Amino acid sequence: MAIVHTYDLTASTGKADELGSALEALGEAVKSIAGTQGTMLLRDSKDPQRFLFLEFWADEASRKAAGPHLPKDVMGRIMGATAGNPIGMADYDRVAG
Repeated sequence: MAIVHTYDLTASTGKADELGSALEALGEAVKSIAGTQGTMLLRDSKDPQRFLFLEFWADEASRKAAGPHLPKDVMGRIMGATAGNPIGMADYDRVAG
């Protein structure tokens, strides 16, 4: 079953643009991984420090297999831009869309 993996991220003070750029780079990198069905990046209209990153996968096995293929430099940029802020993650079954 197709799934959506979500990341709820808040940038550290003054790092929103840096986080947005890193998440865009992550989206580009994910496009080349087997089993992906794309990504979506959203920025909170009321809190521009907050982002929601969605990954669309063919199945859970594809999502789990993707980890080693994620670019370490991009992941480092994301961690640096969110330093001290928790990253919320969740998985959803894709019902429609």
